[in-house]
Amino acid sequence: AGDCTRSLLKNRLGVKNSNYCLPSYAAYKNYDYSEPGRHNEQPGLCGLSNLGNTCFMNSAIQCLSNTPPLTEYFLNDKYQDELNLDNPLGMRGEIAKSYAELIKQMWSGKYSYVTPRAFKTQVGRFAPQFSGYQQQDCQELLAFLLDGLHEDLNRIRKKPYIQLKDAEGRPDEVVAEEAWENHIKRNDSIIVDIFHGLFKSTLVCPECSKISVTFDPFCYLTLPLPMKKERTLEVYLVRLDPLSKPMQ
Repeated sequence: AGDCTRSLLKNRLGVKNSNYCLPSYAAYKNYDYSEPGRHNEQPGLCGLSNLGNTCFMNSAIQCLSNTPPLTEYFLNDKYQDELNLDNPLGMRGEIAKSYAELIKQMWSGKYSYVTPRAFKTQVGRFAPQFSGYQQQDCQELLAFLLDGLHEDLNRIRKKPYIQLKDAEGRPDEVVAEEAWENHIKRNDSIIVDIFHGLFKSTLVCPECSKISVTFDPFCYLTLPLPMKKERTLEVYLVRLDPLSKPMQ
């Protein structure tokens, strides 16, 4: 992450280690883990055993486990202060609590692998398509998990009604900042802090040539696999900070 993003995360999460190197969590030394692997392993270097054909789920969990600000948030129990048990769009905090327990197992430093049976059971309760043991789509599981964690940890208890405005020729920076402010008035969580951004769309009317610009929030981008063996794409990241240069 850039200096701006890193500074924001440090201020928001209270992270002391600027390199986001996760420490060893001795506090979980006496935790009773079910179905462990062999003992005395490096924290975080932990496999997940398959429950049937659940490698799709394990792959998504490993990706999130190795997202340092998110894992530190759960290991430090900061999630407990932000559980939203009354959110009708959430899972009464069950997904967040179950995920936290699994992450603590993986980062205890005690085992080479754990079995995510309890976590899978909770996922299956709220998303029946994942309740069995057959192969599923990893991206769909990741999308469900990110959304479930977000709603379980949404700091907004009462979402206000937002009247959206057209860009009407205003500078992109102004429109983008307005769109982001509207977004976090209804959605504010550790998932938003780390994963959410704005996707700019530009439409040009073929009749009158009017240009319409919108900024829509996103949590992940789904991209098609290219048919050609080689394809070159140019991607530009434009930060909200006007002093930051675009990144290619």
